[in-house]
Amino acid sequence: MVHLKIALRLKWRTAFHTTGNRWRWGADKALVQRYDDTYVLPATSLKGALRDQAEQLLRGHVHICNAPDPGQMCSDLENLCLVCRVFGNPRRPSLLRFQDGVLRRKNIGEIETQIRAGVAISRRRRAAVPQRLYFVETTVAGPVEAQTVIEGFFPSQQEAEEAAALVVLAARMLPALGAGRTRGLGWLEAIETECTMDGQPLAGTALERYWNRWLGGGQ
Repeated sequence: MVHLKIALRLKWRTAFHTTGNRWRWGADKALVQRYDDTYVLPATSLKGALRDQAEQLLRGHVHICNAPDPGQMCSDLENLCLVCRVFGNPRRPSLLRFQDGVLRRKNIGEIETQIRAGVAISRRRRAAVPQRLYFVETTVAGPVEAQTVIEGFFPSQQEAEEAAALVVLAARMLPALGAGRTRGLGWLEAIETECTMDGQPLAGTALERYWNRWLGGGQ
């Protein structure tokens, strides 16, 4: 088995929000906190965003199933599409394990939050919905960072390289992460990646071979 580890360093240039299941006075939607009260980017949010970005990048170049509808996703476990091979689906769990990312203020460390007011917008009328004021907890304006790790064990080096290539490609092209993007929240400056296989650095040229193959129309 080949052990793949992908370290991510996410850098936001705007305030960030993702809704958690906690209650906070004065906020209809509070930020996610884990057991030790640390603000985090949930692993599920990161995985979902990377998968969605990968599908957008590859659709039209290689065969991709119609996620997220389970009935339209790959059913033949011997013939999974590229995205299902890496990120999994209801019939086959992903070999990758995603970890929560701990939020930090750049060069400061401790996260500070604020409450922002918002108004619900009718997409049909493109106007504010009467009596639909709400309040959201976000990080304060300014750069925010998070570090996290994605890792897993693969049957072969090729499968590990394929997974690394797809995750890194999606991460590099991801423009924003989190909720409220149309309101200026969650816009990324960059996502830095570092990949290792069995503890050894994975060369960028190995990943580029997969990118060229996929975007050139071959799988």
